[in-house]
Amino acid sequence: MALRCWGWNGYGEVGDGTTTNRSSPTTVPGLTGVVELSAGQLHTCARLAGGSVRCWGYNMYGQLGDGTMTNRSSPTAVPGLTGVVQLSAGSSHTCARLTDGSVQCWGSNGHGQLGDGSGTYHTSPATVSGLTGVVDISSSYDHTCARLGDASVFCWGSNITGEIGDHTTIDRPTPTLLLDL
Repeated sequence: MALRCWGWNGYGEVGDGTTTNRSSPTTVPGLTGVVELSAGQLHTCARLAGGSVRCWGYNMYGQLGDGTMTNRSSPTAVPGLTGVVQLSAGSSHTCARLTDGSVQCWGSNGHGQLGDGSGTYHTSPATVSGLTGVVDISSSYDHTCARLGDASVFCWGSNITGEIGDHTTIDRPTPTLLLDL
C-alpha cells in the first residue's frame, strides 16, 4: 500500500520530491513498510516495519534527524536510529520510543523539548535524560510527555502556559515527574 500526502508543500513536507502544493493525495515515492506516521508543523516522519525512521520537510532546527539542517522533499533516513516502536513529532522536534524503553529526540531545543538538559538543538537523535521503561510518548508544540510501565508520567520542554503540569510555568529541560496523577 502506498503512502499518500497532500497540502502545502513549500519545504517538501508532502514528500513527493517537489515543493509543489498538492490539493489531492499524492504518492510518496520509494517509501514502503510504513507502520506509523507523525507530522510536526512543517515536517513528517514515518516509522517503518523494521524499526527505522524516515523524515522529510522543513529542517531548520534539525527536526528531520539526518545530521543536517537541510530541507528534504523526499523521505530521508535518520542514521543510526534503530529499534523504534513509536514516533511523536512536535512543532520543530521529533521523539522516538525504542524497544529498550528509552526515548531519543532531535530538533529544536530552545525550551528543553529534547529532554537532554542541554538547551542545544540536535540534528541527530539524543537520549532523553533518566527515562527507562517508557511505554508511550506524546509530543505537542514544544514539549513531550512519556508514560512509564508503572503508570507514572514525565513531561519536559516548554511550560509557558503550564503544559508540563507541575504547577509552575518554568520550562523543564529534563523529564519532570507529574505527582498529581
